[in-house]
Amino acid sequence: MHSVIENLPKEMNEETVAGNLAMMKALSQPEVIAPILTEAIERDRLRKEIADRSYRHVNHFDKIVLIDTGNSLGYRLTLHLWAPPYTEEELNDEMIHDHRFSFWSSVLVGNLVSENFTRTTDGPSFQEYRYFPEKIGLSTMSNFYEFMGETGLTTTDPSRVPAGRSYFLLNESIHRVLLPRTETTCTLVLRSPRVRSYANVFNTAYPRTDTTMNNVMFTPEQLSQKVSDLVARIQTTR
Repeated sequence: MHSVIENLPKEMNEETVAGNLAMMKALSQPEVIAPILTEAIERDRLRKEIADRSYRHVNHFDKIVLIDTGNSLGYRLTLHLWAPPYTEEELNDEMIHDHRFSFWSSVLVGNLVSENFTRTTDGPSFQEYRYFPEKIGLSTMSNFYEFMGETGLTTTDPSRVPAGRSYFLLNESIHRVLLPRTETTCTLVLRSPRVRSYANVFNTAYPRTDTTMNNVMFTPEQLSQKVSDLVARIQTTR
């Protein structure tokens, strides 16, 4: 699988978008992805490598990095896992952002519900930050946020993607995922080669200054539990 991801086309065009979307649809089928995930936690060395670069994201999901070439111009394959329950504070967190890269995503279990936003001069005001990950090797150890000032945003139509569906999102699309209240939701995400070095983050809770947040990597045992639970859900709900 690593060689397949490493050799995907680097040029972003309609053919690449369509080809990668078709690949993700095939890869996310239960009979394909479940054995891949099981192997990832049964091979001790691979399990440790994945755990060492996986962590609880500041946006309240588990980011499990399955494949990372270590090249900013390469692709990366990850799981994004939302596992309720969440606190009221977490449910009300704004978590609005765009990305450093475009991506293809397949919903493995649950339903992915998102709100979408556009910039405006007369909408509600949010604090805007540029987010830069700070890495040691392949591990994102902390997140640096550079305060950029105030900006207006307005919401557009929300979206809902059920298990078994796949989609493509451009890096400059502004959105937030609404945390699931009852059902575990997980997506398989193929990140494109990096488009820029930062993402934009919008909220009203961070201080109006530059700030840094640290990440704690999962242990191999934590990773095994999360992935084995996910595989069981894929096999029983799909």
